[in-house]
Formats: sequence, C-alpha cells, structure tokens
Amino acid sequence: MTRSPAPFRRSVLPPAVAFAAIVLGASAARADETPPEAPKPAAETPKPEVVLSADARDATLERRVGTISPLGPAIAETGLLGVAQWERICVAPCGVRVDPRFLYRVAGDGAVPTSSFAVPRSADRVDVDAKLGSSPWRVGGAVAAGLGALGVLAGGAALAISPVLASEEVGSETFRTAVVAGGAGTLALGAIALGAGLYAFLANDSSVRVGSGIPRTGAAASR
Repeated sequence: MTRSPAPFRRSVLPPAVAFAAIVLGASAARADETPPEAPKPAAETPKPEVVLSADARDATLERRVGTISPLGPAIAETGLLGVAQWERICVAPCGVRVDPRFLYRVAGDGAVPTSSFAVPRSADRVDVDAKLGSSPWRVGGAVAAGLGALGVLAGGAALAISPVLASEEVGSETFRTAVVAGGAGTLALGAIALGAGLYAFLANDSSVRVGSGIPRTGAAASR
C-alpha cells in the first residue's frame, strides 16, 4: 500500500512559506527606505580676475607654489635658507582668473622680482601695475657701492695717518706727499663710486601696485 505525500507537504510547505514571507517583507522594507542623499560638493573658491600691466615687455605674473631648501625639509620648515618656488601664469599685458589662496609676484628675465602680494578675495577684478628694475644694474650698483665704501675707508685711513708719518718723520717727504695725495684721490673716487652704486641699486628696485578691485556682485559672484 502506497503512502500519501500529504504529511510531507504538511511538514515542508509551512516553513517554506514562512521563509518566503520573510524575504518578501525584507524586500518591501528596503524598497520603502529613502535612499541617502548624495554629498553636496564643496563650494568652489571664487577666482578674481587679475589684469596685469607692466613697464617691461616680458613681465610675468607668477604664483608661489612651494619652498625648497638645499639642506632638506627640516631647514625649510624653520624658514632658514628656504627658496620659494614660482609658477608662471601669464605674460603682461594679460588678464587671468587666479586662486586667491596663493601669493603672487611679477618677475621677468633680467628684471628684479617684485615683493609678493595677495589678491583680494571679495573682488571680481583686480588691476596690478608693476614697475620692474634691471637686475644687472641693481647687482652692479651693489658691487660699486661696496667697492666705493672700501675706497672711502682706505682713503680716510691714509689721510688720518699722514700727520703721524710727518711727526715721526717716517719715510721721505715725497713718500708722505704721495700718501696724502693717494688717500685724497682714493677717498674721492670711493665717494663717487659709493654714491653712484647706491643710486643704481635704489633706482632699479621693483614695485607693484595692487588695486582695491571691483567688488564681486550679481552674476560675477556666482562664477
């Protein structure tokens, strides 16, 4: 006599139905959940437009990107012997939007770089006017001023020692006269070199004028 499969259905089907109900309920719960919102992108820093004009044709707007030191990062962190790294942005005359989080300067081949400056964050346009001095003339002026200062000291020392030589009758009269003449000539030439060197050094300094800028309003503020 063959047994009926009914007991099997009674013992197996109820757990299977319960499992299916659990799975369907979990799926429905996940479907009802609100998906998480995507993170909002960080607001971009507004970039003012820098309009550069300069008295040198190869004047270049540069951005400071870092500092290097020949003796390693430890020295660079102390601010000693650090050399700034600069990146070229554009050649004058030009207009370009820049990141106000960096420092900028104006430089050029054979020109003395200006001091670094910041760009106002609240401006949409900033006018930058640079006056660049000649680097060779500035270096030459420093050398001439140094040599002139040495000449002034040497000439002054010769003139100061001349009375002592005369009172002690050191050397001949011709020698003492030569010391006086040489001291006076060295002093005069040193003074001329010192004055000319200082003038060349100071006259070839570079300067930059950064305008207050046009305020950021309306559509410009949303860029």
